Amino acid sequence: MPVVKTSRFGEVQYEESDVITFVRAILGFDDLCKYFIISRPESEPFKWLQSIDDPSVCFVIIDPMLVVDDYTVDISPYDIKQLQGSGNKDDYMVYTIVTVPKGKPEQMSINLQGPIIINIKKLKAIQVVVNDTKYDVRYSILANQQTV
Repeated sequence: MPVVKTSRFGEVQYEESDVITFVRAILGFDDLCKYFIISRPESEPFKWLQSIDDPSVCFVIIDPMLVVDDYTVDISPYDIKQLQGSGNKDDYMVYTIVTVPKGKPEQMSINLQGPIIINIKKLKAIQVVVNDTKYDVRYSILANQQTV
């Protein structure tokens, strides 16, 4: 079983069958394409998107529907093709990246305009840009707390 030495969790084993390939990279991380998700009960509902290409890179992610119950993302036909998917929304998971300012966890926010879409059957992913002004780039989780 492959191992990645992470800066946050130390050595972490993962299954090759859990590797998510970004066919369109996360903005600002163009050279990083291979990731896997780390779930820890003590961190729920947050998860960790761990880079395999650069073990020092790890994003905190969350299902945005846990924060904004009416959040929607339309997946374009072009994106569906890149994800090698179908039009069935059940084939996809949507996550948003959580930003936690150092020493100020109460100011954590999510980027609702840059969700990550994962085809859970093919393990292909992209980050898309949502051009809907009702969604914020820095949506405060705690100021708008629902179930998190």
